[in-house]
Amino acid sequence: MVLQASDELRHPSGPELPWRESLYFNFNDARNGIGGWIYLWVVPNQPQPSGMLVSFYHGHWPDLAVNEKAMAAPGHRLQEDGRWIYCFQRNIGELIADDFDDFEICGLRLRRIEPLKRYAITFDDGEGNGFDFECRFTSPPFDYGDGVNPTPPWMAQNRYHRSHDISGRLRIAGESYDVDCHGDSDHSWGLRDMATFGDNLFKMWSLQTDDGKLTLSVLQQGVGDTDIALGFVAIDGEMASARTVESRTRFDRDGVQNHVELVITDDRDRTIRATMGELQSFVGWGTADHFWGYEGVGTYEVKGHGTVKGLSSYFWPARVTPAALHRGEWR
Repeated sequence: MVLQASDELRHPSGPELPWRESLYFNFNDARNGIGGWIYLWVVPNQPQPSGMLVSFYHGHWPDLAVNEKAMAAPGHRLQEDGRWIYCFQRNIGELIADDFDDFEICGLRLRRIEPLKRYAITFDDGEGNGFDFECRFTSPPFDYGDGVNPTPPWMAQNRYHRSHDISGRLRIAGESYDVDCHGDSDHSWGLRDMATFGDNLFKMWSLQTDDGKLTLSVLQQGVGDTDIALGFVAIDGEMASARTVESRTRFDRDGVQNHVELVITDDRDRTIRATMGELQSFVGWGTADHFWGYEGVGTYEVKGHGTVKGLSSYFWPARVTPAALHRGEWR
């Protein structure tokens, strides 16, 4: 399905409690050593039907509760041994009526400048922290429904990803950072069965070369020992669905992924081979007795494309422990 400009807007919700619509923008600011995570959502049938999250992290943060700790800290920021993390999250008791062409919640504003091409994203927490970004999409939106393996029904009715360039000024704790880098964005809507979602293995990788000749966003996701490939690969502007994703990964004692080896094959029979060593910066999220893992930024070596900056997210159900990962019982 070719997505239209109207697909960027909000969709009619169903009556089910787990119905959800959300947008995120993640990026790897390698020059400043910062990972960025901007997220907003509406869950119309829940007591707090609107929410948002802004998180920026520099350095290694393996504590799964670190975002919550940063939210409770003065200025919503923790700093220790040259590393820092900022987090601001809010859930509110009213359903925001704004559409996704101009949506504002708790200081976070998303404004569509040019349909299917550009957004302005700004934020001010009222305490001197915030940003003014422009997001320019560098790939068309890839609809998971067009993939070899469509969106699982417990994840969403529909979901699409696309790569972007993001630039502007970030202000945290009196420091100012010029941001000019690449990232990944998604938009999904429909039922999100968190019980099934939380019983899944979820591994996601994304990257984009500076010249835009290669961009990809792929997942391995599945229940038990069975997983499927989701996402896209675009080479020289030719986009295709990921058909298979094979990964081998080492894990440290906290269960943080490192020394990743990827082999991605798309439905045009093109193969991408990529490796990543240690994550430059990462942040933990979740709880060990439910759904947990790490999102981080790092550098890939991609055969035929050289050194490429990107992101890596691994999340696990509680039955997969850091100790088991470190022992090599999971890849």
